Amino acid sequence: MKPRMIVTASLLATVAAVFLLVAVQTLHMRTLGGERVQPASAAEQKLELSDENLVDVLSSMHLTTPIAKVEWKQSILKLDLKVTGTGTSYTEIYDNMATVAELGFHGLDNVEQILLRVMAEDEWLHKRHLLLAADIRRNEWPTDAIDALRNWKSPVLSGEIKEWFHIMETDLWKKQFELLNEG
Repeated sequence: MKPRMIVTASLLATVAAVFLLVAVQTLHMRTLGGERVQPASAAEQKLELSDENLVDVLSSMHLTTPIAKVEWKQSILKLDLKVTGTGTSYTEIYDNMATVAELGFHGLDNVEQILLRVMAEDEWLHKRHLLLAADIRRNEWPTDAIDALRNWKSPVLSGEIKEWFHIMETDLWKKQFELLNEG
């Protein structure tokens, strides 16, 4: 056999083998639904909150109520949400609280406690007043508690939600939200 024919036959056999392997892999992926399969390590990987990534992690939440103050220390995240004017609804506040809890405990490994305050800011006097406070701790509430808070449709929280998230409402909260809905 001539050397040129050997090289040509080898090249053709290599190209045919590559096409055959790609075809077999594609067929295998389609029959097993492999287009939707992701590596287990990528799906299970959680972040750890640190001073270096604090801003990036918090900005990923896309809260509708702005963050007024944040502190991260020894697995405790302290967060103040700022409400200005009367345009913010209690359902929006509950949704933001649920978003913070969800990220803190489902998206981050090293957060053990979130101290969350909802503050009203007087636009004229630039004074802040506490509306609502929560002391949310890892593993002290059932798995559906975050959804219950997010979907709560009354300014008066249930006793269970208050207990699960250690929520305290001020008189100003009641005046702003609860009394408005009674009349």
